[in-house]
Amino acid sequence: MYQDNRFSGTADQRKLRRRIGLGGMLLATCMLLAVGIYAVNTSQLFSGGMHAAPDSAHARSACTTPAHPAGDSTNSIVSGGLKRSFLVHLSPSYGKAPQPLVIGYHGYHWSSQIMKSTTHMDVEADKAGFVLVFPQGVDSPASWNAGIGAEGPTGDADDVKFTRDLLKFLEKNYCVDTHRVYVTGFSLGGGMAYRVACTLSAQITAVATVSGAYYPFGDCRPARPLPVLEIHGAADPLAPYGGSAAAHMAAVQDYLQVWRALDKCSAASEVIFQQGDVTATSWTHCAPGTEVVHYRISDGGHTWPGSPGTTHVIDANVVIWDFFKQFPRS
Repeated sequence: MYQDNRFSGTADQRKLRRRIGLGGMLLATCMLLAVGIYAVNTSQLFSGGMHAAPDSAHARSACTTPAHPAGDSTNSIVSGGLKRSFLVHLSPSYGKAPQPLVIGYHGYHWSSQIMKSTTHMDVEADKAGFVLVFPQGVDSPASWNAGIGAEGPTGDADDVKFTRDLLKFLEKNYCVDTHRVYVTGFSLGGGMAYRVACTLSAQITAVATVSGAYYPFGDCRPARPLPVLEIHGAADPLAPYGGSAAAHMAAVQDYLQVWRALDKCSAASEVIFQQGDVTATSWTHCAPGTEVVHYRISDGGHTWPGSPGTTHVIDANVVIWDFFKQFPRS
């Protein structure tokens, strides 16, 4: 099990014409039309389509981007004068219509491949049908410029610009639904997802973090409220639940309070899940289309729940996707 060390005209009509003549044909046609309309409406009723909101136009449109096979591929772009790489995973259903996009930032000292093999988020992508992208951090060891730690910036590259350039590349070259762009991350990658959500909120639909290491980077000023999910172990020794003043790392509750204020949530909350060592709390009385949810794992360490070697009752991949899929962006 890996740990962060720091922090996807019929024949029937011709017969009718011969047998009953033009007048009869008109009557028969009307009857056929009536039956057809009834069948369509009945189908809609039983499928929930009569009153269910139709899919948005962007979700129904055909793919016009270059074709790509299902599975994994590694790509690169130049951003800020640096060659930046990223791993793309496409589900077997890719290419039929635009799919949601999930970007996952790896932990400190990790790689995009380690993030994929540890989280197994590609399994959920294959089931749900979303495009999954794992960017690769630079520096040695690999890091993200997620904020200011005790020893200065946590990374040297402009990773916000990299994300902006990456989104532009993905939207041009892959069949993604630009109204469903989600970011997630583990440990320092969670801190990077936090910074991206604050600075690129016009393009990001929702954010979810796991064992996030939250460093200060200036005021969080999203252009609009965002749905937020946070999963954290109360016994995390590397990204402490209560934060670390020495490391300049914020406490989980401080992070949640930032988003509750930005999303204009009331103080009212409710427990939406409680099993074993996991308790999930939700703040739903927030700005329209937003919600803040927190999964607290009482004896959880610095891990991705559901990954090999963990014994928690939740799978972070399922929890995250179940959260994301509730929120399209208008």
